[in-house]
Amino acid sequence: MKTIVFIVQQLSQPRCIKRISTIQDAGFPIKVYGFLTEGYTENLKNIPFQIHETINREQSASKINKVLLFRSTIKRILKENKQNCIFYFFGFEIASIAYCLGCRNYIYEEADISATRANNNFIRRSLLSLDKQIIRKSKLTILTSAGFIEYLFNNQCPKNVILQPNKLSPYFYSEQKRIGIKKEFNTEHLTFGFVGAIRYPNTIMRFAQVIGSMFPQHELHFYGAATDHSYIDPIVNIHKNVFFHGPFRNPVDLPSIYENIDISIACYDTTSENVKIAEPNKLYESIYFETPLVVSSETFLARQVEKYDIGFCIDASNDDSISNFITQINISQLQHASKNMHAIAYKELVDSPKILIEYVAKIIS
Repeated sequence: MKTIVFIVQQLSQPRCIKRISTIQDAGFPIKVYGFLTEGYTENLKNIPFQIHETINREQSASKINKVLLFRSTIKRILKENKQNCIFYFFGFEIASIAYCLGCRNYIYEEADISATRANNNFIRRSLLSLDKQIIRKSKLTILTSAGFIEYLFNNQCPKNVILQPNKLSPYFYSEQKRIGIKKEFNTEHLTFGFVGAIRYPNTIMRFAQVIGSMFPQHELHFYGAATDHSYIDPIVNIHKNVFFHGPFRNPVDLPSIYENIDISIACYDTTSENVKIAEPNKLYESIYFETPLVVSSETFLARQVEKYDIGFCIDASNDDSISNFITQINISQLQHASKNMHAIAYKELVDSPKILIEYVAKIIS
């Protein structure tokens, strides 16, 4: 049986840890290489698999230095693992470098269409063309949002592509863990929460600024690593009702976090095309913990929220829109959203790797 050699762009990413653990638990031999930046290591404590090599890189490194580090490291890893293996690449940057180095024996997992971030139209189109070529030439590609299939392939999904939304870890695969999570709401004092890597100054930080300056009766709590403390520190230091709790352990800390949140904020910045088409794990977390969502309008995530009637869609890049939303929230809306979340079967919210494992088994046997 072939060994699956993982190359992970951010080793502490919960989705990557979950995927590697799932494949190892299925009985496949694995070998893990991963890049790691400072300040985002909480999830590496007590991971259930061995890491063959960790490659540290500076968060503040220039783009060219980052690419050079990736290229030299990936070239060495490919050379070290020539025999009886198949590579598993997390992320476009890793996959594109390996592909350009000549690797054709790989599985590809894409959770962000990072090519959309290029400002130059020619570069963006070229990178998207390369991305689609990498997908088509793969032994298997895993995409985490149906919005990606819609965007890249106009819903004409290639046969070697499977959809694996970024659902909850199998850690939650027990109905007993969900009992007693339903909430009581008090619109005189609501607790908003953002759970995840803290960024998006034009939406998430704006939301915090509005609550801090205009709604002293409410609170906003940040749970997660801050990619840039210059975004969040001034707001937390000025406003007594905005709190930063720092990194947490995913998935074990999620129940206690969501127990203290009335409304989950997932208002990502829609100036990014990738944000418009992604389906983040906040959707499944919030439904599981029956915590109404507020998301950015005109996104694939907003379409999901509207489809299941489980929250609110707003223009989070506008102070007035945020203020009007908070002012108009009522208990019946929150109870309605929470009730609709409760009606969704928990098994639909937890990652089910059955299809993935079947594909992987065929590839490596």
